Amino acid sequence: MPDNLLRKETIKMGDNKEQTDIQSLLAQKDTSKLSSFLKEQIVEYKNSEMFKNYLDFVAKCPRYSNRNIRFLIKQKPDIGRVGTFTKWKEQGLHIKKGSKGYKIFMPIIKDKYENGKPVLDEKGKKVREVKGFKLGTVFEDKQLVEYENLPKQVEYLNQDPNNTKDLFMALSEVSEVKIGLKPLEVDGFYSPQDKCIFINANLHGADLIHTLIHEVTHSKLHTKSEAIFGDKQYTLQELEAESTAYIVANNYDIDTSKYTMGYLNSWGLDKISNEELQGVMENIQKTAREIIEKIDLELEKRKNIEPTKSKLQTEIQEAKKEQKELLKKHEEKQKKKPKKESKLDSFKNKFKGKGE
Repeated sequence: MPDNLLRKETIKMGDNKEQTDIQSLLAQKDTSKLSSFLKEQIVEYKNSEMFKNYLDFVAKCPRYSNRNIRFLIKQKPDIGRVGTFTKWKEQGLHIKKGSKGYKIFMPIIKDKYENGKPVLDEKGKKVREVKGFKLGTVFEDKQLVEYENLPKQVEYLNQDPNNTKDLFMALSEVSEVKIGLKPLEVDGFYSPQDKCIFINANLHGADLIHTLIHEVTHSKLHTKSEAIFGDKQYTLQELEAESTAYIVANNYDIDTSKYTMGYLNSWGLDKISNEELQGVMENIQKTAREIIEKIDLELEKRKNIEPTKSKLQTEIQEAKKEQKELLKKHEEKQKKKPKKESKLDSFKNKFKGKGE
């Protein structure tokens, strides 16, 4: 057998073994062993395609933890958006009969006790804490009765300057530092000294948004790790910033995969340790979730703000309103006037009754 076919066969056998392992552990319902298994499997994400798979799922479900995301991908690599039975039902959607769900880790939350007494917060309410984890069940969108009729996502930018502007303004509010547009030889950069993000003024559309997300992420990550900043830390930050930018852009249906994956490979995704990779993946998920939630809030605010009208637009609107009122008054005046008799009606009335 040729070497390349042998290699593929070996990989296939390895995948089948891992699938057997995960199914065996799921049958045992042992959360501790499952958690250890997922930690051991972190190495597979040094492969750029597997890492992209992770980023794609975070973009679909940014609120799920790093561990749960990897757990779901292990059960089904191409899994779609997921939700609990209750969450789908709240949206008026129904799971197909006979559908087998996917497992996630769910926290067991109980009242916190010290010295046999419940701990209370400043308001006198009981403090709750995570006591462990159990397995819960979620279903993916493809298992919905209504899946085929679900509205398909539309590209957020869609070449519409107004959408680009809305997303740019939302990102500007999310950013914790100033943003400046000016001619640059690069797409953009974050200056820790100036506490400012500089973006190339010639960028537009998806390129503009993707670069801004990348630099906003950089500014957040740099602030968190200034004390231990070095070459290795910079490499990890680049991985985190670009991965986060990819997730956030993808969440708003901006595809940057061709650029992102080459970029990530150039920063040595396969050269960092397993512990560093896990830390990177956790930071990516948390940062992406934070940015997406804040952008959504800003976009919602902008929806509720009426667009500011120019002086000319206001004058035209007032003139139209005045014209409409004058027309209404004229119609009312005409209704009050006695109806004028036509010549034909006058002739008929004059000879009415004659010849009968």
